[in-house]
Amino acid sequence: MKYYDQHFHTFLSFDSEEKFENYLKQQPEVFVPTDHFDLNNAGTGFKDDIPDYLALIKKIAVLEADYDTKFLKGIELGVVPGQEAEIQDYLAKHPYDLKLLSIHQNGAFDYMDDIVLKKDKFQIAKMYFDQMSEVLDKFPDGHILTHFEYGLRRFDFSAQELETHFEKELTAIFKKVINRELALEINAKSFGHYQNAELYRYAVPLYQSLGGKLFTLGSDAHVAEDYRLLFTEMADLLREFDVKQLVVFHGNDREFTELP
Repeated sequence: MKYYDQHFHTFLSFDSEEKFENYLKQQPEVFVPTDHFDLNNAGTGFKDDIPDYLALIKKIAVLEADYDTKFLKGIELGVVPGQEAEIQDYLAKHPYDLKLLSIHQNGAFDYMDDIVLKKDKFQIAKMYFDQMSEVLDKFPDGHILTHFEYGLRRFDFSAQELETHFEKELTAIFKKVINRELALEINAKSFGHYQNAELYRYAVPLYQSLGGKLFTLGSDAHVAEDYRLLFTEMADLLREFDVKQLVVFHGNDREFTELP
């Protein structure tokens, strides 16, 4: 099996209008949309943004009749401390094959909101990493930790600043990721649009030094043109650190594939 995209969005996300069929023009062997789930979402006026599960099931049933592609159900879970029980209750009633674990907002603001620019960047980063660490302690579900530097995107952070100011926090986070057997995602939006490739070049060997071996690539596409975005470039970065395999998840099962 070739590695396939494990992070992209469709019309079932609040911030995308893309059709399944447009992604499927690229003839993926496996298709697993990961639409946004964010309760009390500060980024959308504190609404509960929950993808329509019944619409997902119906859409897959229709498409399975017309495509040879294997269809899986994915979701991107934005988690704020205090929401753990409610999210777990939802997941118990709505099973998914792939669950991405993300930190987008803290109940007051999204880490991409303009309000963060009025605050000290080191304080925001500390708040973000502390939230991530708490979520890893208290929320037991998920397969992949996505875009570890999402909360830093509105600022200009260097790898040296991460090492100097936050290596302790990142070491604790990566140990929890490893203990939970989650994968660490290399995110194309982070890598390209937000120009944070150097932060990954710092984070990957730190994660490896602690015993981390599970990696994924995710385009984070919101339009079909970005499907598998920068996969070659991100795979080349992993090759710099002698990474030879990526992992894909099918519920409780996982499989290793070659880098693209």
